Amino acid sequence: MKSDFIYFGDSGLTSTSANHIANMAKESVKEVVTELGCVSFYGSTVTTIEGSTPQTAKVGSTHEQLNKVQDMLEAVGNTHALIAWLREAIKARERLLSEVRNMTLEGYTLNVLGGADLPRPEVSFDEFCEERGYDKPDTTGEFRMDISSNIFLRTPMGGTSFSRFCAKFGIEIPKEPSIQPSMTEADYQASLSVKERNRILMLEAQASTIGKYIHEDGHLANQREKLRLVVINPIAIEGEGRDKLIYHFDPSVTQSEVDGLFFRLAARHRELQAELNGVLAEQARAIEADKQAKAAQYQREYAEYAAERNKIMDRMTAYLNEQRKRLSELQSEFENWKNEQQNRHKQLCADLEAYKLSEAKRIADLGIIIPNELRPIYEKIQGLGK
Repeated sequence: MKSDFIYFGDSGLTSTSANHIANMAKESVKEVVTELGCVSFYGSTVTTIEGSTPQTAKVGSTHEQLNKVQDMLEAVGNTHALIAWLREAIKARERLLSEVRNMTLEGYTLNVLGGADLPRPEVSFDEFCEERGYDKPDTTGEFRMDISSNIFLRTPMGGTSFSRFCAKFGIEIPKEPSIQPSMTEADYQASLSVKERNRILMLEAQASTIGKYIHEDGHLANQREKLRLVVINPIAIEGEGRDKLIYHFDPSVTQSEVDGLFFRLAARHRELQAELNGVLAEQARAIEADKQAKAAQYQREYAEYAAERNKIMDRMTAYLNEQRKRLSELQSEFENWKNEQQNRHKQLCADLEAYKLSEAKRIADLGIIIPNELRPIYEKIQGLGK
């Protein structure tokens, strides 16, 4: 689809390079994710029941480590946003190439040639006459009006139709309107700038990253609850008899510091989610407004179409049969037309194959661009290993 071109420019990354950068980005945050997952708010020592020298069992996170949590989360979120952009761009290129490879002759004439008529060399003489509103010459047939059905009939030798009537008198057949497809989310986002579209990806990535960390069963929430329990009961006994172990738990940070981090992250998550909800709400409003506008337009167009068609139907009640062109003239016209259709069909098939080759090469040569907001993290990833 056309919206896929938003990821590309005349210069940029190849799909191979983009995939490499995405893989490097994924690897680059593993250590940070692991470190975030190891955040703990208390340390512990262990001794035997006989009072042996206490041994360190666990070291709690320091003040400095606690202060780095939010920055680390935002860095992970930015990296995930870069990965999402690159992965989507690679998929977009594949969709564009697949669309070109699978393009039919119908799609080529409609989308590339601007709706040019598609040659139809398989059309029969009867179909040719019917589509043009031609009545086959008949010197014995006589038309009459069937009042009950409001349709013209004639003897079994032949007949007429609304389209033939219009063709006979040079009346333009009114085209029945169709309701335009409603705007989709993809259509709406295709209208956005690179910055706006990337902002949606960044909001989703940041909100998801922080949300998973602080929500129920998230690491921060679990560790916060463990700290509360340790403060209440700083000693734990494990085992029986001589193997009994006594654990002394010593918080490495205060409950208020942890609560402060938790509520700061919760506030940041609400801020990101609110902004994302606002963007999605605006998208929903635009889609609904487009739907209502197209429905209203269809109602107006259909009323005009019905009125015009009814006027022509009224004229048909006064129509008297007239002899059309001689059969030989129609057959001659048909043969010329069919030869033209066959020649055009062959030429269009050749043009389509040439177009597929050139368009596939053009799409393959497009470079994947990097939004300005993602360039710092991209340059950081790109510089890894140098």
